[in-house]
Amino acid sequence: ATGFLGRNWYKFDRNVWMFDTVEQTAQAFLGVTLRCARCHDHKFDPLSQREYYQFRAFFEPHDVRTDPLTGNLLTEKDATLGDVLRDGVSRVYDREPDAPTYVFQRGDNRYPEKDSPVSPAVPAFLGGTVSVQPVSLPATAWYPHLRPEVTAGLLASADQAISTTEQSQRLADEKYSAAMRAVEERRQQPGATGPDASAPAESEAAAVLKDDFRHQSPVWQVVSGDWRWQDGVLTAPTVSSFATIVAQPVLPRNCRILVRWRTLQPGTYRSVGFSFDYVDQGNSQDVYTAAGDDSQSIQAFHRSQGQQHYPAAGIVKTPLQVGQEVTVEAIVREQQLTLLLNGQQKLAYTMPLARRDGQLSLWVHQGSAEFLEVQVRPLISSLEELQAAASQAAVAARVAAAEVTAAQAARESLACRIAAEQARCGITPGSQSQQLATAAARAEKQAGIARSRVDLAAATDPEKIRELESAIARLQQEANGGGQQYSPLGPTFPQTSTGRRLALAQWITSPDNPRTARIAVNHIWLRHFGEALVPTVSNFGMNGARPSHPELLDWLATELQQSGWQMKPLHRMIVCSAAWRQASVNPDTATADPDNRWLTRMNPRRMEAEVVRDSLLHAAGLLDLQAGGPEIPETEVQTVLRRSMYFRNTPNEKAGLLETFDAPNPNECYRRQSSVVPQQALALMNSGLALDAARHLARNLTDAAARSDAASSNHQFVRLAFESILSRSPTDSEQQACLEFLQTLPDDLQNSTADAFPAGPQTAQRPPATDPAQRARENLIVVLFSHNEFVTIR
Repeated sequence: ATGFLGRNWYKFDRNVWMFDTVEQTAQAFLGVTLRCARCHDHKFDPLSQREYYQFRAFFEPHDVRTDPLTGNLLTEKDATLGDVLRDGVSRVYDREPDAPTYVFQRGDNRYPEKDSPVSPAVPAFLGGTVSVQPVSLPATAWYPHLRPEVTAGLLASADQAISTTEQSQRLADEKYSAAMRAVEERRQQPGATGPDASAPAESEAAAVLKDDFRHQSPVWQVVSGDWRWQDGVLTAPTVSSFATIVAQPVLPRNCRILVRWRTLQPGTYRSVGFSFDYVDQGNSQDVYTAAGDDSQSIQAFHRSQGQQHYPAAGIVKTPLQVGQEVTVEAIVREQQLTLLLNGQQKLAYTMPLARRDGQLSLWVHQGSAEFLEVQVRPLISSLEELQAAASQAAVAARVAAAEVTAAQAARESLACRIAAEQARCGITPGSQSQQLATAAARAEKQAGIARSRVDLAAATDPEKIRELESAIARLQQEANGGGQQYSPLGPTFPQTSTGRRLALAQWITSPDNPRTARIAVNHIWLRHFGEALVPTVSNFGMNGARPSHPELLDWLATELQQSGWQMKPLHRMIVCSAAWRQASVNPDTATADPDNRWLTRMNPRRMEAEVVRDSLLHAAGLLDLQAGGPEIPETEVQTVLRRSMYFRNTPNEKAGLLETFDAPNPNECYRRQSSVVPQQALALMNSGLALDAARHLARNLTDAAARSDAASSNHQFVRLAFESILSRSPTDSEQQACLEFLQTLPDDLQNSTADAFPAGPQTAQRPPATDPAQRARENLIVVLFSHNEFVTIR
């Protein structure tokens, strides 16, 4: 029911959604079209406009929501729905139980007749009545965060958060210990104390990264763009957006970075530079030159969380020439950055973004460049700098310890709130709900105190420290004061369903309504025989076609209802019948029964689009039978070997291969349309999927035929190919034609001087065989896949 109703969902106009829901429900289960009764009384069936809106009233309160499946509450952006749960499932529920339904004058929702709302009812001409009774829902239905798998997932996520913070604490403690050791070691060195001890040290250590790009080095890893080592330089010749290459080592915190490059002519902005503290393309500190036609500059900026920030203080206008070799040096000390261009200082800058450990990357944006040299040397820190670093490490260690305490308190708060909510909602009967509520409220306040202590541990400003201490004292007083108010685990929904949709479903499947059983039987008959007992499968009304065998339709419908709506016995009865087992050719009845009204032969029909593709893969032994999972992008239909039913199919997103063979209309598909067009043969001959399947099957059949002697190998291959693809042995004439093909084509392939004709967009994953004889066998398999018998059900 959720899938059926959710499929009609429409974001921008609820009335469009309701219109489609009413129409598709009526066609699918009642075999009647209601759309014209939206504006006026039905033209053919005895259905008034008011009855149309009474039928709509069954669905008026309902909506669709997304419930979590696990404790993973992360969201992702959906093009239509916006932010949705990454690990969620859609649920239909009654959002507004008291939502009224009005008749729209002439079907225009701008003119509802608000003085006379309608109640849910089925059309009188269909017979029967419905009794709508509210339905009380279990707590896990209206409070999805109380489902056992969700609460278990939330607790597991909290445990993981504790483990993560504990690991961070260990690393912070190690860094603090290392910083203190560095201070002590520096104290022991000559000149560590005295009047010049705190002056910045300009001496440098050996280079941690040095490259003149004469040879390609494994230290570099391309992230994006076109990068080449040629003519003794590293070049980015292709104009693109932030072509980036990264060096592997993590840079020293304080260092001197020297990079020489030459900006080339192609491009617009011609921005060339490097990043330090590089984490990824969205998080780094950056330096670059811009040699655009209208403006030139050297700049410092930073990237954070995927956003680029260009402070005005980091921009220095300076003339630059395309083709000019430039040397840019960056002296990095904690938050201070000094930039030199060709030996001249251009910028002394305080970086607004906090430093972090990272790598060096080179990049080019909307331009091209040649890089000539890179050097990175650590700066030897003064005692004062080491002491400052140790002080920062001490703060980081205190913050990390507070984060562990906060994570533990958050986990305790979560467990207490889960227990309290389970008791309140009756999931754990007999629990002391009042005591659990008090414990949950206190635990949540203690978690808030622990989170405030994290901020306190990081604070350095005396005023800020006083504010946080005062806030913590106030929170502690509130925690000691009792109370039973705490935050819920997640959103809640109405605890009672209107029962409208349940009442309609019960009436649809009741013995008082034989219509639905007839419709179901008609659909089953259509899919077994290729023709329906009632050709207008979604319209059993006055404007629909008459049944070809009304007594048979009624008898099968009665059998379906009496078997408790189990369809398997009905399928078994049909496929075991003499009517279904008729041959598709019967010369004795071709004249007497030209339309096959009396089922004297089977109706040949083309496979459905999904069956064509799946049969192609199955015959080749490539079909992946894995069940379930999320939908697969339709663009991967040529390369992913899952069953075709798992590929996305929407009005705007359709798999081209399936569309060629008349894929179903995603809006409504009560009866598929079948066409015969040249593109279908071309798809089986040229698509990468068909070529891959043919080459794989040819290899397998060649191996099987090789067990025979060489003289009969081709005979065996042809026989196996026919049996594998067409499910029959070849006739004598077919056998002879195929053998001649396999004997002559290898010579033609070897002697031909013509270029190979390109087959489609070159989506095949497997290359053709290099052996001409095997290539001929592959081509024969392609021919048999294109045979009409392969795509025809007889």
